[in-house]
Amino acid sequence: MTAYGIALGSNLGDRLSHLHAALGGLAQLGTVTAVSPVYQTAPVDCAEDAPLFLNAVLELSSPLPPEAVMEKLRELERGLGRPERRPWNSPRPIDLDILYAGDTVLETGGLTLPHPRLHQRRFVLQPLADIRPRLVLPGFTVPVRRLLDDLDSNEPPLTRFAKLEPTAGLVGRDDRLATFAAMKSAGRPIVCLTAGDYPTARLLDENGVDLILVGDSLGMVVLGYPDTVEVTLAEMAHHTRAVRRGVSRALMVADLPFETYLTPAQALSSAQILMQAGADAVKLEGGVNKVPQVRALREAGIPVVGHIGMLPQQVRDEGGYKKKGKTPDAAAALIADAAALDDAGAIAIVLEGMVAQVAAEVTKAVKCPTIGIGAGPDCDGQILVTADLVGAFPWFRPPFAQARGDVAGQIRQAVHAFSEEVKGFRVQGSGNG
Repeated sequence: MTAYGIALGSNLGDRLSHLHAALGGLAQLGTVTAVSPVYQTAPVDCAEDAPLFLNAVLELSSPLPPEAVMEKLRELERGLGRPERRPWNSPRPIDLDILYAGDTVLETGGLTLPHPRLHQRRFVLQPLADIRPRLVLPGFTVPVRRLLDDLDSNEPPLTRFAKLEPTAGLVGRDDRLATFAAMKSAGRPIVCLTAGDYPTARLLDENGVDLILVGDSLGMVVLGYPDTVEVTLAEMAHHTRAVRRGVSRALMVADLPFETYLTPAQALSSAQILMQAGADAVKLEGGVNKVPQVRALREAGIPVVGHIGMLPQQVRDEGGYKKKGKTPDAAAALIADAAALDDAGAIAIVLEGMVAQVAAEVTKAVKCPTIGIGAGPDCDGQILVTADLVGAFPWFRPPFAQARGDVAGQIRQAVHAFSEEVKGFRVQGSGNG
């Protein structure tokens, strides 16, 4: 096994998601033993108007020789959208370099080790010093930390930007999928709720919820958007990582947000980002028209949950939230959508805002489980937005969502009590003076 230092950089597109995806690919080459924080850095040797980079360094223990690792890095770069030919130092979605390979000293046409300029770059030395400050590289006499302290560079200070972490969701994913797959045939009702943060996710997981959805409804109940349309892939990846830290038992599904799965290729690229963030499966809206996307994801080994009926991502086009399946033709179209998703390999289908009788017919017609939300009691499972369930979002709640708690009221009472307490301190202090 050889210890490789790998530098990661991105200054084009969804930079953080690109770094996470690269981390996932690198983990397939061996064992990632250390990962630095992600820093936002000014471009070096680039055009004046070049966008800012995100940079990090990790150490990888791998049995592969340096030339093979370098070829794998190039494959990862191509897979993440970096063209093989581009203007020198132009913006790129990903940049991967070997900094060192144990004690190897190497100089060939395509690879020099250690990297010839690593000691001249703050965006390399600082993250490297975070994980291996006492490392003495071949050809050097002082450790990395000393190289950083002695660096004479005009680079501005680096900004600590994010945490880069290996995916925790891989552990137990197959078991979670198998448990979920057996629930319909066993006649077990499926309990599903949404989460967008660690404490909510952990509470749901510890209290027996079967499926936890990182839903794009977080756009409204967490981020304050008017609907789900404005939610971005980067935001979904961020919240998926947070939820993953709190979930070990339930199946965890993440929504593909609006206009991130228009084509099969785009769906695959977007889904890979959410899977790398820790999802066990992804969910997309649409029926027959989304079968090519579902097939592409399934062929890539990514489990998919479908979503038909009322589609929140289409709310602006439809002028509001409207019940589906009211006419025979509309009902037949929903059954056809469900059958197409089922045949394409969906592991479940969410039925939202649907006439109850139609939802019951869909449930009988498909092999995979159905998850209802405002679709009557005859689905294989039910899901609610957790904020609606516990009364944490008092400004709007759909009519089918009965609140079982009053979290908003409890917060208001607690804030009022604390406010009165603080004001009381001020009055007491004035009196004692």
